[in-house]
Amino acid sequence: MKLIAIFFTLLMSIHAFAGHHEEPQSNAAKAQLFFTAFLSGDAETAKNLAHEDFTFVFKGRTQISNLVQDKDGFFGNWSNNVIAKLVPEGFTKFDFVKSISEGNDVVWLAEGDAQGINGRYDNEYVFVFEFSEGKILSIAEYNSDLLVATRLYKQKLVADE
Repeated sequence: MKLIAIFFTLLMSIHAFAGHHEEPQSNAAKAQLFFTAFLSGDAETAKNLAHEDFTFVFKGRTQISNLVQDKDGFFGNWSNNVIAKLVPEGFTKFDFVKSISEGNDVVWLAEGDAQGINGRYDNEYVFVFEFSEGKILSIAEYNSDLLVATRLYKQKLVADE
């Protein structure tokens, strides 16, 4: 009977420990939380997920493309002088559709919808995250730069002659 009591106590201790043990958050979950926080105005949470050597680049062929932002530039210039001016009311929808992860690399596919400065702006995105030391080291953003050019900057498409 004493052996059963010891086994039961040990089992309850293991169960109690397991119930209070928190698994580390996956890189995919951290990447999603980063953008959820950033887009909702919770810059502090997003900053805490970013590595001290963080970089961001918006890839494409527009006037805001391929300019590497460091951590200060992303949370200052990019946030206040690019995103806030192009999409002043923020995104009405930003859904994370699918993630693919391997080691320190995460790719998120997302869909967004917003009222841009020149009308409705709905785009699909691919975000490529690289992690280091459990934090986001870099993000490369890909989307339809054609939509960025025509819907946000009112540029016209001209046929080649």
